Amino acid sequence: MKGMYYTIEAAIAAVMILSVFLLLFLGPPNNPEVDRANVKSDIYTGLESLNARGSLRQQALNNNATGIKNDLASFLPVDITVSVSIYNKTPSNLTEEVIDQNTDMIGVSYYVVGDVGNYTPKEIRVHAWGFE
Repeated sequence: MKGMYYTIEAAIAAVMILSVFLLLFLGPPNNPEVDRANVKSDIYTGLESLNARGSLRQQALNNNATGIKNDLASFLPVDITVSVSIYNKTPSNLTEEVIDQNTDMIGVSYYVVGDVGNYTPKEIRVHAWGFE
């Protein structure tokens, strides 16, 4: 009878140790909605930082979508692909940078209104994919 108790005790101890290892080494489930929100936040923060430096406004006024895309790459993870387009106030695309993808995409818009004495509103649209 004593051997049976020791066997049950050993089985319970093994289950407890296994459950502790599973809890320690299994990470939380990956939520793709949180990933998308983080990427959107990173893009917007990057655009704000570029605007604070003054380079975003200058590149938007010069319709330099490629320059914005290259500057924005340092704020994003490596596996994220972005497309930048610049629109004027009549919503016509000035840069033709939008690329249609069959994958899940997110988009972020950022507005600048020109420079001192030069009112030329521009919308910068950033599309991102590759976060799956």
